[in-house]
Amino acid sequence: MNESMKKSIADTFNAKLKTPWIWLVIVLTIGLTVLFYFSQKPQIVIYSRYVKSLTEYQLLESRLMRSMEHVRSGYGVDSVLIQSQTMTLREMMVSFSREMDELNILGTETPPPGVMSRFEREVLGKVAGMRRYVTARMDWIDRWNSVKAEILALQTDAAFSVAPVLDSARAGFSVSRSPDVILPDTLLFELDALLSENNDLAIAWSRFDNDITLMYCMELVQFFQMRTLDEMSLKSKIPMIFYFLSIVLLLSTFFFLFRSKI
Repeated sequence: MNESMKKSIADTFNAKLKTPWIWLVIVLTIGLTVLFYFSQKPQIVIYSRYVKSLTEYQLLESRLMRSMEHVRSGYGVDSVLIQSQTMTLREMMVSFSREMDELNILGTETPPPGVMSRFEREVLGKVAGMRRYVTARMDWIDRWNSVKAEILALQTDAAFSVAPVLDSARAGFSVSRSPDVILPDTLLFELDALLSENNDLAIAWSRFDNDITLMYCMELVQFFQMRTLDEMSLKSKIPMIFYFLSIVLLLSTFFFLFRSKI
């Protein structure tokens, strides 16, 4: 009895599988399952989070550049704060790059590798350049104070004529002394060395005082914003597709059951 019942059930199941309606029901069920799966993927949250992270990077970089302006002039320098800011900037970049690699492995759409590598290279290079600049500029400021004090102590017209040049150099501008300045040879040598190093520091400053990293950062922000908009557009369409397929599945199921009884 059991064997005949099992055989009857198997024959009925095989017969049903040969009808096109059961395959339509199966396909619709699979389609709804896939649609539900994609509706639960949190790409919008992920992309929005990275837009927020890049915005925080822009804010931190602007604060760091304000701190670097103090280093450039030698007034109000907080070396501990600058060290902390540069470390934070570097850690943010390393963490961001690592997360992009992880997302890429998971199959989530990420920015083009070329854009990411350029952004990472520029940020890490900028941080390294800032650290070198801070050390060199602070040493230069100490020598500037000493040289200026020695020159002004001479109380001569030549000494006072050099003061504006020294002040411009302290402000970070690339300057040179007039060849007509008459000072003791030792002071002239120290002054020329000081101004020459200031010119080198001005070149170093120009290498990281630019908008290149911000330009790459904005490119990444635009990428994530576009992906967020695409995901929002897709998510808004999913309920309509889901309802439509559900209605088709329900009608197909009823039709299949109705045809089965005939």
